[in-house]
Amino acid sequence: MNKENDKLNKFKAEAKLKSKKNDFLNSYLKKNNNIDDKIALIKFKYKDDNQQLLNNIKNLLKKY
Repeated sequence: MNKENDKLNKFKAEAKLKSKKNDFLNSYLKKNNNIDDKIALIKFKYKDDNQQLLNNIKNLLKKY
């Protein structure tokens, strides 16, 4: 039971950090006007999911 609680607490902590990281990245995307910086940030944010990366870059380029 103690191991399960430790795993649950670890999972909660990781989820909280991931949420804070996403909030920070999203706020930076909104504030920054440089297209190169935005593309680099999107690449960093979606480095594991190629389809989502391409969709976000397409949406960004439609705005410009």
